[in-house]
Amino acid sequence: MSWRQHTGIAVRAMVRGDLAAIGFMMFILLVVALTIDLAKWLDTVRARAEATDTPLWQVLFPYLTYRSADIVTRLLTMACVAGGFVVTLLRHQRLDDVVLAAAGASPSLRLTALLISGLLLGTVQMAGENWLRPAAVEAQVAANLGDYGNRYHNTDVGTQWMLTDTRALRATVTRGPEAHLSNLMLFGGIDQPALTHILHADTATPRGLLNVWTLKEVTIWNTTKKSPEIEPKLDLALNISAEKLRWYGIDGYYLPNDVARIIAATDRSEATPTATDAATALAVRRVAIFLPGIFVFLGVSLASLGTQGRRLSPFKLLALATVGYLAVVSVKVFWALGIHGVLSPMMTATLPALFALCLAALLQLYQAGFLPRPRRSTRSLP
Repeated sequence: MSWRQHTGIAVRAMVRGDLAAIGFMMFILLVVALTIDLAKWLDTVRARAEATDTPLWQVLFPYLTYRSADIVTRLLTMACVAGGFVVTLLRHQRLDDVVLAAAGASPSLRLTALLISGLLLGTVQMAGENWLRPAAVEAQVAANLGDYGNRYHNTDVGTQWMLTDTRALRATVTRGPEAHLSNLMLFGGIDQPALTHILHADTATPRGLLNVWTLKEVTIWNTTKKSPEIEPKLDLALNISAEKLRWYGIDGYYLPNDVARIIAATDRSEATPTATDAATALAVRRVAIFLPGIFVFLGVSLASLGTQGRRLSPFKLLALATVGYLAVVSVKVFWALGIHGVLSPMMTATLPALFALCLAALLQLYQAGFLPRPRRSTRSLP
């Protein structure tokens, strides 16, 4: 009987209500975000259609699909907080909880509905973080559309410096499927009072082995020799992998999983910014399935605190909604700390979620009377 109660009509109705409210909030956020995006990039989309002699809708619709995948992945947690907040107020106005309590239903039915809604939404979030958004961004870059096309389509990223403990490399970087280095200068012994050698090569291409590159037209100046050595071709291990160069300058949360794993593994010993960025992206993707459910629970708990009997407290609800917004923003702040190496990747991914979960649980215990409430002063009438 208990199992049937927790999968019965009441629970299914609550799940539908949760998903409808969250879906509506996500739709509003999506429309606003797409409107802002198109206001900036519609002219470039139109120019792209004219340049390729393609009808505008055949360029615009795929572009909107790519952007929608990215926006939904970014803003689903915000929609979960707002949707959970709104659906709780609607249930309060309709006396849904009063009706269920009068029928003998326990609060566990509501928790079951939240768990089901969280798992469904978590599946969407996990798919977006792990597969949909990286694929959508890659397609947008390949089509040279929008902000990502403007930032990442150009494969020539100019002269860059790459450092290790003992060597410094300066080269003109060309990323993409045909990634290579040109006008390469390698300085050895930067940890010593004087350089041990300087190497120059016209081009460097990955050989296929881990971090091994084929350098052409090589000139080597060694401090122990008077004349330079000249080699038409030289295989040398550099402090950069082929995958890292192919995706050079692209943020970790846009990388496919297999690429992020390679970059995080090959650069982990040196703790480079690229490695911490990729490792943080992988950690976030591991916990992505839990975030929507936690933030729906937080939104429901915050809204429950803003109701007093049949009355609503507008200013109190506004303050509680602000707390929910700050909780979502804290997730992005912690991710930034992980990307810059301030916190470990797993701490970055889990701490804000644990904080939101603990806050929601404390609010529920407070509402249920398990935590002490402040005493109200009572004065006797004269």
